[in-house]
Amino acid sequence: MKKILLSIAVLATAGALNAQIYSCTDSVDFAAWTSYDNDGDGFGWSAIDFTGSTSALQNSVGGAAVSYSYDNASASPLAPDNVFISPAVDLSGITASAVSLSWEAGSSETTASGWFEETYAVYAVTAADLPGIMAGNLPTPLYSGTLAAGEVMENRISDISTFIGQSVYIAVRHYNCTDEFNLIFDNVQVSEGAAALVENKLDASVFPNPALDVLNYSLNINAETIAIIGLDGKLISSEEVSATSGTIEVSHLPAGTYFYEFTSAEGTIRDTFIKY
Repeated sequence: MKKILLSIAVLATAGALNAQIYSCTDSVDFAAWTSYDNDGDGFGWSAIDFTGSTSALQNSVGGAAVSYSYDNASASPLAPDNVFISPAVDLSGITASAVSLSWEAGSSETTASGWFEETYAVYAVTAADLPGIMAGNLPTPLYSGTLAAGEVMENRISDISTFIGQSVYIAVRHYNCTDEFNLIFDNVQVSEGAAALVENKLDASVFPNPALDVLNYSLNINAETIAIIGLDGKLISSEEVSATSGTIEVSHLPAGTYFYEFTSAEGTIRDTFIKY
């Protein structure tokens, strides 16, 4: 079974996803997708089995799709505009009132390296949109943004209920970045009876940063837990919190960069701090 790293929860979900319509979780699944090299540099999306990789994140995701913004072979930066399109997902027989699309995206570069800031967008389109996508004319995305950290797979979800009754294609575009390294795309799921999407209402600040002995925190609303996570995605510690401010003991941690993650009923927020 594929091991999934703790992910950045930008959106919280209420309830659980129900019947699965489409699932793409490994390199065999992604081999059925079609790659378009819109920038014409000869580099596009690939379906790769990372099992056995020396990269902790790559080894954890196993098979996935990947697009590069740097070519190791020639030691050259790339400026990708690469689009990857799924086979048709048939929603014509769906009787549910809602359908959702979820996915994960990340980079195998560390946060400390600064080479993780890959930009991408995800689309849900019909067959009528495909000629435009192939020509580089893309519709409004469901999501577009830049990765917030390295060596962590971000988990996102979007409502695609407007496509019920027809076939839909899922597309991911890697673009508007250069001289980073790679964008890994994985765990694409289309499901009936999607959970309601709840906007993350949680905000947090920590100080001092860098920290030596303790990390102080301040929250805008109550949280339930705080976790300290390594850049490799491994959970180091987790404890309950019951106030909107407090301290976390970090003196036992070796010097380096770590994630702090607060979780509440209103959402989850994660960012980095430095221990010196």
